Amino acid sequence: MWLLVCLLLTACAGPGGLAPSSYEQSMDSATSGCLRHPSCASQVGRDAVLPWLSRTAARAGQAAAMLRLWEAAEVAHVERVLVECAKEANLQVNERHLGAGGRTSPELCRKPVDLKVPEVTWGMKLGEEKHAAALECVQRVLGPTDAGRFSLEPRYLKDSRTGQTRWLDPQVVAQWLADGQFHLLVGSIVPDVVLHALGNPLKVQAVFDFKFPCPVTNLPSWDRYTEGPFTKLWQNDVYQQLLGSAQPPRLIHPNYRAN
Repeated sequence: MWLLVCLLLTACAGPGGLAPSSYEQSMDSATSGCLRHPSCASQVGRDAVLPWLSRTAARAGQAAAMLRLWEAAEVAHVERVLVECAKEANLQVNERHLGAGGRTSPELCRKPVDLKVPEVTWGMKLGEEKHAAALECVQRVLGPTDAGRFSLEPRYLKDSRTGQTRWLDPQVVAQWLADGQFHLLVGSIVPDVVLHALGNPLKVQAVFDFKFPCPVTNLPSWDRYTEGPFTKLWQNDVYQQLLGSAQPPRLIHPNYRAN
């Protein structure tokens, strides 16, 4: 919106960079100008009365095009891409560890990967690898055509002073982690896939998270925060609270049926 406002002010400005003192004066000037220049009469409708308004509308249209907002059909296409990536990741990782046609079972999912670290199960290991494979797939498919319009695992944080949501630069986050400043990331969220306006990760339109239940026949569900500022809140509710996407956040999994 701020971009459109700036363009409106720029278009309304005269040679000296000042906007018309009033809409009435602008209309009078435009009308008298047309009376002095018969060629102006060839314009129709508002173009003849308010030439500057026509230019403003044109610039506003260009600004909207620059934002490259996602249309409903495009979001639906992305959703289908994500589902296919989830299926591909599920198949590839299973075959890597279980052989061709291999499938997970409840027993395998609960089995520790290493008996020395019993809390890390095969379900957790497979889920982590499938998650990484799915994100790689999304980048491979959408990257060439939609660069700058989506983000993978972006990090957002609600500013405690302003109450506004901030997007955190990945390089800054990496530096904080390298310096051990983990406290700076308390309360941040990291959705898997975010669709947003071109070059503006804060103008969010859709949010997706991958889930890989083990076994795959289990129904996936959103996680609930157990500590931090969002304790007892559901993950999808926090996403919506901080990002305010046009559509509710969605869970994508291998058995998901896209529209």
